[in-house]
Amino acid sequence: MSVAEAPAVAPLEQSPDAAGREIGPPVQPSAPHVRETWSAFWRSRVLVWVVGCVAFLLLPTSSGDPAWTASAFGSLGNVLAAPAVRWDAVWYLQIAQHGYQTARVTAFYPLYPLVARAVSLLTGSISIAGIVVSLAGLFAGLLILRRLTALELGEKPASAAVQLLAFSPVAVFLSAIYSEGLFLALSVATIYAARRGRWALAGVVGALAAVTRVTGVVLLVPVLLLFLYGPRCDAAPTRSSDEAATSQPRGSRASSWLRSGWRPRYRITPAILWSALIPAAAAVFAAYLAIRGFGATGTLDAQQQYSGHLLVLPVVGIWDGVIAGWRQLQIELAGVHTGGLQTQALFQLGALIIACLGVAGCVRRLPFAYAAYAICGLLVALSAPTAYDPLRGLARYATVLFPLYMCAGSWATEQGARRRLLIGSALLMVLFTVQFATGNMVGTPVL
Repeated sequence: MSVAEAPAVAPLEQSPDAAGREIGPPVQPSAPHVRETWSAFWRSRVLVWVVGCVAFLLLPTSSGDPAWTASAFGSLGNVLAAPAVRWDAVWYLQIAQHGYQTARVTAFYPLYPLVARAVSLLTGSISIAGIVVSLAGLFAGLLILRRLTALELGEKPASAAVQLLAFSPVAVFLSAIYSEGLFLALSVATIYAARRGRWALAGVVGALAAVTRVTGVVLLVPVLLLFLYGPRCDAAPTRSSDEAATSQPRGSRASSWLRSGWRPRYRITPAILWSALIPAAAAVFAAYLAIRGFGATGTLDAQQQYSGHLLVLPVVGIWDGVIAGWRQLQIELAGVHTGGLQTQALFQLGALIIACLGVAGCVRRLPFAYAAYAICGLLVALSAPTAYDPLRGLARYATVLFPLYMCAGSWATEQGARRRLLIGSALLMVLFTVQFATGNMVGTPVL
């Protein structure tokens, strides 16, 4: 049974207080949650580092790993850095060291290298600092994800979601010198703060996310949906919206916010203005690039010029991805030797299909704000396909769309498939960690 076909999980009973606010299920003691999250975190990271270091020692490195990154840390440092310093990590390190000196590095957002630079004052090494920031972000993200999932779906799905994310197929990027780990923490914290009705915190953290990755700005969508339609813990729904909702037949969790005829379930108050910090932060970064002479659209221009990204409608990105995946499948079945086919087309097409099933599951199992965030995140990626490999990097982008893992945790718990799904995911993580550590493109049919 696919995620989309699985029956929707009945929403957890809310526990309204005297004012009618949706405070959610009782919060359990946090110590077991921390221990469980810590276990998934350190076990997955030990696996990544052991596999990556061994692969680097035993297997030849690809030409895709520039010599100036593979030989910069000394004999021991090169081994230890193998699971962390590859590909885009080079550009993050360059920004952390020298700032935005060239047009090419404007393709990357500033918060991660800025934090790494600050932490390097303690570590004495920007590379070590980058790894520390990624690891801290990953652990914080997993911890908040567990609390958020428990609030929406219950304890068992929360536990499964954390493990599935920690051992996800491309989880090597979550602890590498990439912005994924930090962005995971900021994005989950934004939604959790909004869910609890802490709008100032949601706006501030969302603003930080907006200058961490391009998809950070879409956090505005779920924050506004939670403010207007809930569920939220700081206010009671208006009487008219509740009466309209109860007069409608019950459907999926995502459709509950539509039962009042698109009218907000909650009164609009000045607190909604905190959400404006999210797009404002992205605008500030664009203004900074313009002042530096790169143009307000410097990030998009760099993505197009140096990474081959094209701005198209999402349906075009999907179609191009399907065609590229089909062509790679034909080549593989025909046994054509291309001297090392460096394309992710088939792998990324599979990732897109799984992500779409996950979105369908989010629509059925979670408040619509979560599904909306996952949809917007995917649409951003599909709107900028790579000219020569349309869906390149999609699995990595989807990894930080945490509602997909909330849904996966719920489905796996319901179907009794948690252990099987976790083992399969961990095995793929091992394979892709080997590819990453040896300088190969993750998801290509080469080692």
